[in-house]
Amino acid sequence: MAGRRPKPTQLKLVAGNAGKRPLNAAEPQPRRELPSPPAHLSPQARVAWGRFSALLDRIGVLTEADATALEQMAETYAEIIWLRADIEDNGRFQTVKTKAGGEMERLRPAYTALMDADRRLKAWLVEFGTTPAARSKVKGNGGEEQEDPAAAYFQ
Repeated sequence: MAGRRPKPTQLKLVAGNAGKRPLNAAEPQPRRELPSPPAHLSPQARVAWGRFSALLDRIGVLTEADATALEQMAETYAEIIWLRADIEDNGRFQTVKTKAGGEMERLRPAYTALMDADRRLKAWLVEFGTTPAARSKVKGNGGEEQEDPAAAYFQ
């Protein structure tokens, strides 16, 4: 599907439906739940899972449907920690031989991988609404259960 991703109905209700487009009455509503971490998580990802899941539950955005996305976010964070340690030990640059027989410095592959992992983590943080810019678009309820204002219209 080309174009922007549709805004979830809950966000339209909270932030306002500026376009006045019809709301999706059949949008799935997963239960708010703190999922258990999968057994196959790496040790550093398990720590990240605990930190992220506590935060996301506290701000009221974590549901039973978010386990896989949370897993990816935790593993990406663990990858960043590992890559940072590797760069600290071995540096950002490496010396390579050129075809002409000379030498030049290049970024190490670990640094390139770190830049990619940073982009992926930011994308996951935005998906969960945990960056300052993403938060500015939503008026949350602080994690408290509140009655859905649209519930009366969609019974």
